[in-house]
Amino acid sequence: MLSSDFDTLRREVESAERFRDTHLSGLRDTIERYHGPAYRDDRADAWTDDPENFYHEYVSMVLPRIIHDNPKFRIRNGNPIIDMLVGKRLQLAMNRWVRITGLRKTLERIATDMLFSYGVGLTVSEPRPEVRQIDGRGPYLPRVYRISPERFFIDPAASNIEDARYLGHCYAVDKEDLMKRAESDKSWDAQAIEDIASNTDLDYVRDDEGRNILDRKELAVYEVWVPEISSDVAEQLDEMLNLGVLNGMIYTFVKGRNSETKWDGYIRAPIPYYGPRGGPYTVFGVYTVPDDPYPLSPLVAVKSQVDDLNAHLKSMRSSAAAYKRMIMVDARNSKLAQDIKDRPHDYIVVSESLDKDRILNLEVGGITGQQVQYSQLAQDRLDRVSGMHDAMRGNISGNATATEVAVAESSATMRMAHLKRQFQEAVDTLGRSVSWYMWHDNRIVIPLGKEAVAQLLEAEPVFQGGIGMPGWEDLEVAVDSYSMERVSESLVQKRALELLQITTNVAQAAMMMPNVKWKEILGVVGDALNVPHLADMIDLQPQQQQQQQGGPPMGGGGGMPQGQSRTNAMGEPNPIPASSVAGMAAAANRV
Repeated sequence: MLSSDFDTLRREVESAERFRDTHLSGLRDTIERYHGPAYRDDRADAWTDDPENFYHEYVSMVLPRIIHDNPKFRIRNGNPIIDMLVGKRLQLAMNRWVRITGLRKTLERIATDMLFSYGVGLTVSEPRPEVRQIDGRGPYLPRVYRISPERFFIDPAASNIEDARYLGHCYAVDKEDLMKRAESDKSWDAQAIEDIASNTDLDYVRDDEGRNILDRKELAVYEVWVPEISSDVAEQLDEMLNLGVLNGMIYTFVKGRNSETKWDGYIRAPIPYYGPRGGPYTVFGVYTVPDDPYPLSPLVAVKSQVDDLNAHLKSMRSSAAAYKRMIMVDARNSKLAQDIKDRPHDYIVVSESLDKDRILNLEVGGITGQQVQYSQLAQDRLDRVSGMHDAMRGNISGNATATEVAVAESSATMRMAHLKRQFQEAVDTLGRSVSWYMWHDNRIVIPLGKEAVAQLLEAEPVFQGGIGMPGWEDLEVAVDSYSMERVSESLVQKRALELLQITTNVAQAAMMMPNVKWKEILGVVGDALNVPHLADMIDLQPQQQQQQQGGPPMGGGGGMPQGQSRTNAMGEPNPIPASSVAGMAAAANRV
């Protein structure tokens, strides 16, 4: 297993940081070109800015397409009993959590990182200081934090992030705050924190150039998550390992500290990590590079094409600025030269014995045809590689045929669909990490609000963490389709009309054809219309009651005798006997 010796782990982290920096060598330059010289005049020369700001164009076109609104989670469990008892309440709690924590803003920052390099989200469960304590305990709430790509590192020996033997990040914290934390939490080494010189290794945490930050007496703290657990620790925490809530260890240190302390260089004793199996980090990436743990962003892939285009556009700009148009006159006719100079535009100059060969129009500098041709070639190549085109930008010149525009739009849609899917899958993973804490941590308390009153039939519905039953591994956490995307007003109105028409037609057809599984059909249609609860909008209870009474369905033949009907109008099994329902209700009260 990976050695937990301080010197060994410190060298591992330093190696991981050097490997990470090789992937981020052009990140700051790309960001400066993205915001341009007008944003910060201490970072770029106004004359050398890019004429074609492709980075800003790409982000402004793509970012609203992948994250525009809060995600809506859908939670299911493979066990139907657990799904009935817990699934709906947990889903309401997740969607309530999304709103009260402002997840959209955090995801927007992470999505921006993903377009430039890769995004990283850190999921933790923290106390809620704004909520009063219950029974002497402060309620907790899962939180998601954005980690800068320059502060995150992955095991350089891994070929994929799933194979990494350790992950980690660093952050700046006031030395005084760490001392106060050590007073209440004895796992911190107060003496080691006191001995460390402040402002050590802060260059690894942030870029202070041009910020004029005062001396805050900060420390650069490193936290490293190692999924492997030593045998002696495993014996002490055997019960937690069997329950599946212990998934690795977290090591905390400051690189400016040596190994002559009681924690062998660590400023905190190694602590067990109680969290999801995948660890506290969620990495957002677009493309996978074979045998490399860091994802590839679309802007990094086309950086050479962007630089080539801007190099030639700058050459054209310089040539255009050097353009001059002059009039040359014979030196022996100085009066004519003065007349031409003093007269305004379209004025007739009269001259005696004019010789046209003594007046010449001279042009110096200017843009050549070769420059225009190559710049257009470079622009077309960049659009082809990046997937950006005039139709996506909203510029239709009329030169292209309808078929060409449709083909270009189809290609862009395919690329955009992949990018959206990658981001959505990462949000699914992040949501699963959050639901892990809700499932296992009984300190989490979330009021569910007015929406849950009608769905749970409770006066004051509240989600209490710590489910206390198996079934976490069978939990399915997914974001509803199109819930994060921007939807135009015309599309919303169109969907509303389609919804009204569908529900009207299906409500009538379901009474006529009870053998059709309408719930499954409505589920598929609801996903396409971004109405995931479409199957619950039609109440077929009267038809179910009619079947139970033995009456024939409307418009159909005779049904089964009472007590022999096997399915209801929606193609599902008949209701569970009252004795089973009572047992489920008792189990729900225990939860």
